[in-house]
Amino acid sequence: MNLVLSLGYLHHILYVDDETHEITYLALPDRINNGYFFKSYSDNEDSLTLKNFDFSENKAKSEDDFLIGTSLKFGDFKLKKVFEYNVIWNNGNEKNHKDSKKLVNNTEFKNIEFLQRDLTENFYFKLLLSKKKKENIKITGVNVYSKKNGKLVQTINNIKGYGFFAFNAIQIGDFDFDGNANDFLLADGETHAANVPQTYYIYDGLQNKFIDPNLEGYTIRFDSEKKIATSTKTCGNEFIDPTSITINKMYYFNENTKKYNYLDQYCIAYDNKKFFQKKCTKKERQDCEKAVVEVGDEP
Repeated sequence: MNLVLSLGYLHHILYVDDETHEITYLALPDRINNGYFFKSYSDNEDSLTLKNFDFSENKAKSEDDFLIGTSLKFGDFKLKKVFEYNVIWNNGNEKNHKDSKKLVNNTEFKNIEFLQRDLTENFYFKLLLSKKKKENIKITGVNVYSKKNGKLVQTINNIKGYGFFAFNAIQIGDFDFDGNANDFLLADGETHAANVPQTYYIYDGLQNKFIDPNLEGYTIRFDSEKKIATSTKTCGNEFIDPTSITINKMYYFNENTKKYNYLDQYCIAYDNKKFFQKKCTKKERQDCEKAVVEVGDEP
């Protein structure tokens, strides 16, 4: 099996079966004796125990370069660590925090594959991740694999420097309005938050590959009846700032060209002290267009 371990908030584990090419998701482990017991969160029933890893907080680095465990389906396994990326919060032990920061700064790798949880009927995905010293992890590409035979069928490498902030950066949906959820988006952050840059890829059955439909923006919403996608960018926080700006850009999907064409734009300015909204002035819109917004700022 090909196992991916993420020591994040929920201690996620993903793996793909080398024979069936199905993905199993496990999380929220229970501590049993000297190990951690994981239960399956997917249709493929399995349980897994890790025997030599410490999930304790404020631990700067694991003590072993190998991961030893047991799977109900596959038996005992021993996995070699490819890279370790651990960040200790400031409120933890000061020495461990410094050691962890040093570990992160000195870590570097190039085009490491990271399995994704979401998959289509025919394909599953692995991110390509790279990191330079003293920099954050970047998503440099996406490898697309066939669920039929597990073979690599496509590499997408035109990613625009998205950071690796979320365990599951790829999400599946119907973004060309053909009634099938066989397309995917790639997010530069948590997709439920505001101001998250997103880029989209749709599946072209004639070419048997994913193509770029010319759709990238902030937190995009879709109208299947009108075949319109709306990107929303928010400058300012209406719950904190007295004023804020929201720019909505609309795009229409052309079924013949399989591309999104720019349709219209509208900009709204809010004044919470006076409780009203109005159309943006030209300067307000231009300032928001140029502004660098933080991912997760509430609209």
